[in-house]
Amino acid sequence: MSKNKESLIAWDPAWEDAVQQYKEEFRKAGMDWEGLGPHYPIGKETLYWKLQKDSLAGCSSSTYLYVREEEKRLLGMLNLRRGQTGESLARMGNIGFSIRPCEQGKGYAVRMLREAAPLSMMQGIIPWYMVCLADNEASRRVIARLGGRKQGETVWAAGEPAVEKYVVYDVF
Repeated sequence: MSKNKESLIAWDPAWEDAVQQYKEEFRKAGMDWEGLGPHYPIGKETLYWKLQKDSLAGCSSSTYLYVREEEKRLLGMLNLRRGQTGESLARMGNIGFSIRPCEQGKGYAVRMLREAAPLSMMQGIIPWYMVCLADNEASRRVIARLGGRKQGETVWAAGEPAVEKYVVYDVF
């Protein structure tokens, strides 16, 4: 556990430089900062990614930053999505998250997501539908620690990676 206090805050433009540094750390690590995992082709808009973006048309979202304010350090990002159709929920889920590469494996993702539960409830986002690439072991472990129940696995387009779908009730 960190000696510093972490907190989940609403998106704030004052953190834009920290967000750009965060994204750059993912790029240097060869990872996708939007939570698709370490094996996703960085900088390549695949059919799967296009289908995901297209499925969010008409949806709204709220972005939160998981920060250690006294250090002005961005540890993670979280996105709550509302107004989705069944197809959109299946493709993207209604919550997404990422943790800075050098901070992964320290329990921040589970703490950040648990802190997000009351915000999610206030926005009517219950239960959580979460998706991750089938080979993203770190995300699968986080989802399991939150009580996620696997609902299936699918490949949305030929040649694209398999995606696992989960539902989470236990965090509320």
